[in-house]
Amino acid sequence: MKLATESLGNHVERIETNRKTLRICNASNGTEVDRITSFFEPHDLAVEVVDAAGRPADIVDLLAEGRRLASSPLEVVGHYARAWEKSMALGLRAEPPAVVTELRDNFFESYDKQRMVMASRIVEFRAWNTGSGELHAGFQQLSKLDHQPEVYRNLASSSVDTHVYGEPDREPLPSLELTVHESDDEEVARHWWVAYDGDGDDDEKVVLLAQERGPNQFYGFWTERPDVVDDVIDRMAHLG
Repeated sequence: MKLATESLGNHVERIETNRKTLRICNASNGTEVDRITSFFEPHDLAVEVVDAAGRPADIVDLLAEGRRLASSPLEVVGHYARAWEKSMALGLRAEPPAVVTELRDNFFESYDKQRMVMASRIVEFRAWNTGSGELHAGFQQLSKLDHQPEVYRNLASSSVDTHVYGEPDREPLPSLELTVHESDDEEVARHWWVAYDGDGDDDEKVVLLAQERGPNQFYGFWTERPDVVDDVIDRMAHLG
């Protein structure tokens, strides 16, 4: 189906994912555990900290329906989480560990604006970490860029071609060198998205898409499925 006839809302309705579990095993560093837990919060994972017989010390497992998808050392996951946390303020970049690359996708419900901002960082950090390609972000109203000006100032100063979409309730901060797409379309007003094209690399593509179904209540998903990412970005030609 061509996305020209498929709305963002249709994508939200038909996405299907399995909720995953992150299991932190035999941890010796509580600070790293807290940092990792904070990093995975917007991914809407079930996070468990356990003493696990038969598993190595300081190991992080990603599971789906009881099956282990990937494992990474606690220290490596903690380093990536710190890079995500401080990325655009300190200019940190990091290679994602296996428990991050194997996430692939996840569905979420009942997110508020604060958690949506946190979830958006999944995609924004991917674009920043890669340093090229196109990023398309819709925040319903352009004034919501005020919540994270440093993130978009740094993206705009990089080689990432950054586009933002929203109702023109006011001009974006003048210091942000972005391509702005003003729109009063109801589809823009009801949805929040951040999509990164991976600079043409399917392995780097990722999109967050959510629909506001009640006041400050967002339902949606993020995924690395290249066909979904491409479809959402293709939709931008209509919305922009």
